[in-house]
This record gives sequence, C-alpha cells and structure tokens, in this order.
Amino acid sequence: MANLDLTALSEARDRLLSVAIEHFSVDPNVLGLFVSGSLAAGNSDAYSDIDLRVVVRHERHNWFVENRQDFPKQWPGFLFNEWMPGARHCVSHFRLFNKVDIFYLDAAALMPSPWYRLPVIIHHDPEKIVAGLLDHSKYLNFAVTADDIDFSISKGLAAAHEAYRRAKRGELFYSQTLLDELRQHIMKSDDWLNDRTPETTVIAKFDRRSSPDICQALKSSYCEYDADMILGALGRLLVVYRGQVMHLHKRFKLSRPLKNDLAALAACWA
Repeated sequence: MANLDLTALSEARDRLLSVAIEHFSVDPNVLGLFVSGSLAAGNSDAYSDIDLRVVVRHERHNWFVENRQDFPKQWPGFLFNEWMPGARHCVSHFRLFNKVDIFYLDAAALMPSPWYRLPVIIHHDPEKIVAGLLDHSKYLNFAVTADDIDFSISKGLAAAHEAYRRAKRGELFYSQTLLDELRQHIMKSDDWLNDRTPETTVIAKFDRRSSPDICQALKSSYCEYDADMILGALGRLLVVYRGQVMHLHKRFKLSRPLKNDLAALAACWA
C-alpha cells in the first residue's frame, strides 16, 4: 500500500463529518448530534475515526436503527459497513481509510452518566437536550464494581485455559487469538489497580499510560507460530496476571474464592 498523505486523510475525515452532520441536522426527528472520542478530546491523529452520536425522537428511534446501514451509503467515498444484528449502531468505512461509528440514541431514554463527562463536541442541539444531559452528568463519577472485575477475571482465566488447550492440540491460530484476549484483561486489570478511569483512557493510549512492567510483559509475550513458544508466552503472561488477580481480590474484596482462581492459573503450568 502506498503511503497515505496524512493531511489529505485528515481533510477527508473533516469532509465526511461535515456531510454526516448536514445529512442528519436537516431531519426534524434528529434532536442532537455530538462527537466524542479522540476528536473531541483533541488528541486525534490522521487515522482517528469519527465517533458520532445521533439523538432521535423516541417514536422514530427504531426506524433510524433499522435503517442505520443505509444512511452512510448515500455519502461520497462509501466502501462498506460493519454491524451487529440487534445493535443500535453501525460502523461505516470510506475511501482514504476513514471510518465513522454512529450510535442512534433514543431521546426519551437518555439518562445522565459519567460517560457524558468525557470530552464532547456538540454539532446540533436545537432543544438543548445534549447540553442538559452533559450538565446533569458533570458531577457523576466512574465506579468499578465487583461484578465488572468478577466478569473480567472469569473471561481472562477462560482465555488462558483455551489458549493452553488449543496450543496443546495444535490449533495455533486460535491459540494466538486467545493470548490477545488474555492481554486485554491484563490491560483492564492494570487500569483498575492504578485508578485509571475512561477519562484517562481517552487521553492516553495504553502503551503510554500503562505500568512499565505490564507494558514490558505484554511486549515480550508476542511470539512466533509455534506451540512451545505460545505456551511460553502464556506462562509469562500468567506470572503477571496471577499477581494482578491477587491484588484485585485484596483491594476489591471479591466474593469469588481466591484459591479457585489461583488453582485455575496453576492448571496452565501443568
């Protein structure tokens, strides 16, 4: 692939955002348009995507969701959509490597949330619905729950077990993807143990905000397509993850038995 002109890439993204804003803002059923993510936070680069939120009237919300794949097809440079059945958003890809992620929000269901404390740029708000939502959210704080940690530990342990099992069976492609899943839970744990909130994660990517030892452990865990090397990488990750799991139990007073988690980890060294 030829090197892309980064200025052209950014300019194309700005044009795409303008087209999307113009498309939705003329519809009387659209009550708000705002951008979040790195563009709103001011730390975007040429490859950053557009995180667009469209607030629509309650009685038309289902229609917008049902037609979410069709709107971007009308815009210049459209290439393809990606979506999940039953979801209320669609991610659309355009020429010059641009991408827009659009969520359709039901105006009647909007509730204050600490997520609305994150950087936002309002592009359309005729009835001040978005401004009011942001105002009512500004004193709310993010809180990690025991259920969040419980879920993550179970998924992390499951990824470790499956990575081990698949490597032993010679299913190495799948085993490699499971190592990535375990890395994701190690990254979450590092954020939790260091009191990093989504506000931190918007401002700094993980390789810049992470603990140095965790970052180094993750970097050293990438390996070649070989069963023994995958198992070795898994073992190195589990040394780190074991310490994290123990600290999570101690700090958050988890109800799940620590001895079971340690036994689950130990099984991958057998």
